[in-house]
Amino acid sequence: MTSIIQSESWIIEGIHNENWVSSSFHQADLIIFLDTNYSIRTYRIIKRFLKQKLHLEKSNYKPTVKIFFNMFKWNRYFEEVGKVNFFNNYSVHKDKIKVIRNTSTLEKHFN
Repeated sequence: MTSIIQSESWIIEGIHNENWVSSSFHQADLIIFLDTNYSIRTYRIIKRFLKQKLHLEKSNYKPTVKIFFNMFKWNRYFEEVGKVNFFNNYSVHKDKIKVIRNTSTLEKHFN
């Protein structure tokens, strides 16, 4: 991680709230937090699973029913715990955090 953030430019992605991420947030110029609506994420989980089962979309894992239900658990956890923890833990960086909730917000910030 240290070698990455010492580079001239870099991107780290993920849903990490772990302590190892905090050093990258200190060094970051911009932190983008994707915060789509819970129901949209739920719809996308279903859509992706069906597409993968029908072989219309590739996956790097076998799309099992167990993984499918785990995605719903993750989605709920993210909504109730992960998002809250992120803003509680990293509010010190609020001047660098851009919250993107939908495509129009994305276009507004990056066009």
